[in-house]
Amino acid sequence: MVRLIKGTAVLPGVNGGEKMRKEDDLWITVKPHSLSIMDDGRLVASFDRAGRLYTVYREGHTFVRGLSGIVVEKWHAEPLAPKHIRVLTEDEKRAFLARLWSEVSDIVTAFRKGRARVQIFTQGSGAEDLDRWLERILAWDASAYARDEERFLSVYKPVSILPPDQYLALVLQVTEGCHWNKCTFCDFYRDRRFQIKTDEAVRQHIAAVKAFLGDSITLRRSLFLADANALILPQERLLRILELIHESFSFGNGRTHAEGGVTLEGIYSFLDAYSGMRKTVEDFIALRERHVKRLYLGVESGHDELLQFVNKPGTAEEALDVVTRIKAAGLSVGVIILIGLGGDLFFEAHVRDTIALLREMPLGREDIIYLSPLYIHPGSDYEEKARAFRVRALTWEEMKRQIRLIRDGLRGAPSAERPKISIYDVREFVY
Repeated sequence: MVRLIKGTAVLPGVNGGEKMRKEDDLWITVKPHSLSIMDDGRLVASFDRAGRLYTVYREGHTFVRGLSGIVVEKWHAEPLAPKHIRVLTEDEKRAFLARLWSEVSDIVTAFRKGRARVQIFTQGSGAEDLDRWLERILAWDASAYARDEERFLSVYKPVSILPPDQYLALVLQVTEGCHWNKCTFCDFYRDRRFQIKTDEAVRQHIAAVKAFLGDSITLRRSLFLADANALILPQERLLRILELIHESFSFGNGRTHAEGGVTLEGIYSFLDAYSGMRKTVEDFIALRERHVKRLYLGVESGHDELLQFVNKPGTAEEALDVVTRIKAAGLSVGVIILIGLGGDLFFEAHVRDTIALLREMPLGREDIIYLSPLYIHPGSDYEEKARAFRVRALTWEEMKRQIRLIRDGLRGAPSAERPKISIYDVREFVY
């Protein structure tokens, strides 16, 4: 039985008791697409409907587990200090998952003895559904997660990066790698050659992704066409792939259950300015009519000399042209700017020309400007070229100043009409 008390459902344990454990405050919170287990605020662990862990909060540290098996830890050593972000080692990850399984098992046992409360924020969930969900969670011990990692690699190439608002997207790799793959600052796709999948390969990939995710798919909000620049596909080929996608997925307001799956709220993808010049406004309209919602451009800078310095194809003028076409077609845009690119040598020109470019773009409140701090990979082409030209990397304080200058330079339009401006820390990405 489910008993509602001021909007909170309290499910008795199997012995019918409702007595709370005095020394701990144990909660199980049930939402349509996730279940969270909490122990007095010291531990909060959230799981999807397949029982897979996706986030844990413990004593000021947040841990995020991706479908790939990677676990990222994030914390602030002190208030207002830069965020610390790191990937757990394999040994740390196994110990972390084993400890968590033990803690969750204890809380589930306490619940079944009537010593935990349950909040339900979804219609139609009762004790039987909750018990099945808890059994699924308990089935995911450290060994099960290790097997899951192996299965992920049979379905996906590593998913290298997504925009922050797409971290809970369902990724389809209709292409693999990056067709250019020569930008000196980027090593996301150095491990693979660019490849466009055949229609049959896309069908097989869709089937494999759905089988791998199972009920985890209900946590996914949207669909992202990967890898780096799936929209480089010729328009006819791209539309055919979108048809295959629509045969397998429903699109609407997002995250509502549909017969045989889930309803996703739209389709998203990366696009570079150089490739975007090949598409007309009519091409982009055709994408919008097939539930494409937003395209993300790694513009990086408005200063052409800096783009040439880092071997980025395209120019600021081409980026403006492509964004204008996308907006004319009724799509929204995510514009990514690299903070710290070109270090001290290009600081002033990077800020000046980037502000000028962004102000000229027809961006509105449905668009996003991402300011992404540059993290230089040891041994990268960028590091070597910067050394050759005596380019000094910016300090964290200088990075913050560059962010502030760009933000200040974009003021002017009424706040209700401005695009959202957000920090994009690539270290936080997990899929």
